[in-house]
Amino acid sequence: MDPHPLRCRPSDGGLVVDAPGWPGFALGPLVPALDLGGGPLPMVGCEAPPAPSDGALSVTTTFAGGIAALLQRVEPLSAGGLRLSATLSFRGSAPAPLRAVRLLASRAGAPCRFGADAAAVRIYEQGSTWARVRPLAASPKPGRTDGEDAPESRPAAGSLLVWSAFDGAARQALLVGFESSERWLGTITSAPDGAWHAGFDGGDVLLDPGEDVALEDLLLLRGPDPWALLERYGDLTAARFPASLPKEPPVTWCSWYPYRLGVTEEAVLANARAARARLASLGLRWMLVDLGWQRDGLPDSLEESAAFPGGLARLGERLDALGLRLGAWTAPFIVGERSLVCAQHPEWLLRGPDGSLASLGEWYWEPHERTYALDLTHPGARAHLRAAVDTLARRGVRYLKPDFLGGVQSAALRVRHDARTVAGGGAEAARAGAAILLEAMRAADPEALVLNCGAPEAPGTGALPLLYSCADTGNTGYVGWRHLREDYGGALAGHLWKHRRWGILQPSCLVVGLPGTLEEARVRATATFLCGGQVDVGDDLTTLPEDRWQVLTAVLPPLGRAARPVDLFEPVEAVSLNYDGLARGTAPDEVEEEDEGEPVSRVWALPVEADWDHWVLAGLFSYTPNDAAAYGQARITRFRLPLERLGLDPGANWTAHELWSAQCLGELPEPANSPGYAHPGDARTLIASPAHGVLEVAFFGPAVKVLALRRARSHPWPTGTSFHLSGGAELGGVAWDGSTLRGVLRRPAGEQGVLVVSCAGRGLPLGAEAAGRSVPLRAGASGSAVVPIVAEGPETPWELCWEGGD
Repeated sequence: MDPHPLRCRPSDGGLVVDAPGWPGFALGPLVPALDLGGGPLPMVGCEAPPAPSDGALSVTTTFAGGIAALLQRVEPLSAGGLRLSATLSFRGSAPAPLRAVRLLASRAGAPCRFGADAAAVRIYEQGSTWARVRPLAASPKPGRTDGEDAPESRPAAGSLLVWSAFDGAARQALLVGFESSERWLGTITSAPDGAWHAGFDGGDVLLDPGEDVALEDLLLLRGPDPWALLERYGDLTAARFPASLPKEPPVTWCSWYPYRLGVTEEAVLANARAARARLASLGLRWMLVDLGWQRDGLPDSLEESAAFPGGLARLGERLDALGLRLGAWTAPFIVGERSLVCAQHPEWLLRGPDGSLASLGEWYWEPHERTYALDLTHPGARAHLRAAVDTLARRGVRYLKPDFLGGVQSAALRVRHDARTVAGGGAEAARAGAAILLEAMRAADPEALVLNCGAPEAPGTGALPLLYSCADTGNTGYVGWRHLREDYGGALAGHLWKHRRWGILQPSCLVVGLPGTLEEARVRATATFLCGGQVDVGDDLTTLPEDRWQVLTAVLPPLGRAARPVDLFEPVEAVSLNYDGLARGTAPDEVEEEDEGEPVSRVWALPVEADWDHWVLAGLFSYTPNDAAAYGQARITRFRLPLERLGLDPGANWTAHELWSAQCLGELPEPANSPGYAHPGDARTLIASPAHGVLEVAFFGPAVKVLALRRARSHPWPTGTSFHLSGGAELGGVAWDGSTLRGVLRRPAGEQGVLVVSCAGRGLPLGAEAAGRSVPLRAGASGSAVVPIVAEGPETPWELCWEGGD
């Protein structure tokens, strides 16, 4: 029996969802609503026959004297939860446009409640490049649109496709998500006053008299863990609409941030030579030429600029000779006002409500022309789209970055060629366009890659394999910590459940070079690595400093698995300690850290398994600037993290290692640095005043720390290396025979780094070897040994020997 059931029953002309054992929960009565172009239709009847033996419930709601009826069927899922399916029957005398549908909506005066105390309830909401978890009782804040790399505008309320409420007091969560979005894009909206509804824009699709239309299906799930519900929802939708994904996350290079519109053929080739020398052995295969290769910088131009004298075809041939593949940017769903399409085929473009051409806006870059959206319900526009992608594929493009795909779904562009296909305001035409992109590319190469930059995601057919999952990351230094905080701690953290369910995540470009700081580079690299998806390198590899190369190679190859944002719904305790109070020896003067704007996730956990051990990576992000003006007023961030939040046994002993600094942190728990006396120097070991079951980590931000936490052993054992951020996936065959610790390092020949080993109280080993040759070793932090290794690839054997044995 499901210990967390949901039950549905008819009541007062609507549906009520019950959650037994959840204090204060009230969802319903919920009623449907229809708009067929003249405003909401009045409800005139509701019938609910007795439920059959399978437990399914059917309710038929009639509108406006029988002009329309909505049949809703609610059935229990075998694994728990409910599925709502709906069919709209239109019985009007003339065709009518479907303006809007609400499958479930609260009534005025009957607020929905998700717990006894609204202050304890947090709401998950998301869109294609944004996500947030916010207090239900607080008014949500819209996103910023203040520049090229700003996040997309977030709605004041509402979530695309999936929504969740978590009652922290009762430890109960409800997820409501659309199981399908074939024609329409479902939204779920909640408000602090208890108003709630789930439905979609009808896109003005034309209904014929006597037509029965299947609407999108809706899932309702309940459980104690809101993140587990998101993963379960992802599994259910992926089972219905499986995506065709590459086996491994791709590693690509993108020209945009180092060159923008100044990209040239020679610049791409220079970077390709550097990539072949240093990154090809770590998985890099594709060189993407972003916006700038087209003549005059026009969004829909397919002619090369003078900076590519041999054209894409010659560039592709030269890349092939280097063992690399060509990628290209395009904006296939939009056209500029100077294009031939506008001049010769205006009937291929979507229009506004009055039937006139409606612009999507001015092109951000020169020549700043107005742009328009293709009408993908028109066969001519679809043929034009296919021809555009075909010509790129014939020129050797094997990785397509189709940008600005979301414009064709704009609710303002509702007038189109085929009024019985949903275009603006829905997903149907956009899905057809995305399918054309993938089909045309894979006709040339079955392994071709296509990135989703705004097209409809799953759940639905034709979903593209690579999923752009946050706003553009921007060049280092310029965009600021608030942008990265929203990008990684908000959007990317909230989308981690989608990885390998809806697509391979792509968290925009990984830019680690100048002019930004080394710590910013590490924050960007850590978020990219822990998301487990595509790594899209965004630097000039011909000028990248060596310290940034170390950051870049440490995240390659990708692990392919996504972390869990452990504090997305329940923040971990983070306080700031005052230097002056600590220095005086008085009370630490702890101040709870406040989020700037909406709360974000700052702690991610990722279990890792290798052939020799298993451990957990904990990524701790601090986005708090340390900008104190006066001496002694700087505050250090101190995380207090229960080990069970990381999936670790709080009663066991663990060995900790910080990977960016290659620092062994010793065994947990251990006594505080100075029992009974706290002072500023306590933070010198990163782990501050540990206790059983709680990990306390203190450091100054903005910064990131990545801890590898593995079971403590009574004999020497690796704690980490400087080669890879996984904490040991690059090692193999590790074994201890009583006197010797040995294994192999799997890294490309020529890479230099260190292996760090806990000596387990035995003192330094008598000697160390790598690749059969003696190497010097040195004492490291917390009783560790640090062994320098130069990889000879593909496997470099190493060993450390101690006198005697167990």
